[in-house]
Amino acid sequence: MQNKPQHGKLATELHPKRRPPSPEQIRTQQKTDAEKELAERKAALPPVPIKSTSVAVPDSRNDVQKYLDEIAPASIVGRLIKFSKDGKFITNDDGESIGDDVDFVALCDQTLIGYIKFNGEGMPPERHMGLLYDGFVMPARETLDDTDVAKWEIGLDGEPADPWQHHVYLVLQRGDTSELFTFAASSKTGRRAIGNLLRHYDRLQKTHADMFPVIRLKVGGFPHRDERVGWVHVPVFAVVGRAPKDSAAKPDSSIGTDMNDQLDF
Repeated sequence: MQNKPQHGKLATELHPKRRPPSPEQIRTQQKTDAEKELAERKAALPPVPIKSTSVAVPDSRNDVQKYLDEIAPASIVGRLIKFSKDGKFITNDDGESIGDDVDFVALCDQTLIGYIKFNGEGMPPERHMGLLYDGFVMPARETLDDTDVAKWEIGLDGEPADPWQHHVYLVLQRGDTSELFTFAASSKTGRRAIGNLLRHYDRLQKTHADMFPVIRLKVGGFPHRDERVGWVHVPVFAVVGRAPKDSAAKPDSSIGTDMNDQLDF
């Protein structure tokens, strides 16, 4: 009589247990899936939503400006100030926050505007920038290169990020030490804060053409329409006085000097 087959043993031999994937295999698969999803999203984008044009950007610089741009491209004056995600003004070189009780003279006529394209680590950025109050006119975005959205990198928000970023640099002089700083803004809220200050400056020129605004760095905000985001911090330049353009004297920020023209954010 033949022995009955050992079904359990045969099943084990025919269908051995699979080993779970290793951490390295999991990471490789995740990377493959992410690259596939990114390629599919790019393929679904319209090829050229920004109107392409061959119109050249007019060069209105004089010979001195052209030379200076070659040897010393427009950049940061003094120490860099940034507005952090948690709603603080900080100096970029040491990460220290700046209090809202410090007076700064806003050297508005030194405001630099334009486009910057960062080309990766070790590569110098490309710039189309100039002084707003020196006659510089920002080129239209479509006159620059990289207009094909399908070739843009995906940003932190999950959307294609324009490699050319609109930047505004506001030069500030600390009232008690005369030290120079530059507040650099590329976000909409940062550029809007500088724009509101420059509107005040334009009005000030009609009555006190020899004066600069004196400001303090404040923090405002608003609730985001997406409740998951919550409260959004925004920079505010509160005008507290004015200071003479041609003087290094301590700015006059006494109460009532220039408090009737506060800035909205």
